Amino acid sequence: MFETLQPAPADKILALIGLYRNDPRPGKVDLGVGVYKDIDGRTPVMRAVREAEKRLLASQDTKTYLGLAGDTGFNAAMINLAFGDKADHSRIRAAQAPGGSGALRLVAELLQRARPGATVWLSDPTWPNHPPVMRAAGLEVRNYPYFDAASGAVRFDEMLATLRTANSGDVVLLHGCCH
Repeated sequence: MFETLQPAPADKILALIGLYRNDPRPGKVDLGVGVYKDIDGRTPVMRAVREAEKRLLASQDTKTYLGLAGDTGFNAAMINLAFGDKADHSRIRAAQAPGGSGALRLVAELLQRARPGATVWLSDPTWPNHPPVMRAAGLEVRNYPYFDAASGAVRFDEMLATLRTANSGDVVLLHGCCH
């Protein structure tokens, strides 16, 4: 049954982990996959996270199934954080997901059901797993210019010019990031 499956292409971002491990230089900093690592390469649990976990455990009164959207109280708080406490919750939906790629796949499936074959615009550069996740859900992928590594600047005018060519109903994936 699995003999026809081809291995997924290597993820360039994740390949950086191996390069980092094999780099003998002292003082190196691993910024590859969005987690902080100390000088010894450990990913410590931050004090704020430990405190949040304690508070959650102390206030938790059940381990029951949360439903498809996850913790609705958490979701409402995240909507307020992202959109402000005056956000019109009747126009915004939130759901918890098992990490970034899982969230992306869920939204891709939702888009495919709501608008079969929709076009999704991804930044260039983007994470290498984003285009195949969107395509696997049956969506068309196009790119808009975003970051110029040589200058270290956002290609803002080019980005807007490209996005002006998007059609009504197209979806644009924007990353909140620290480039």
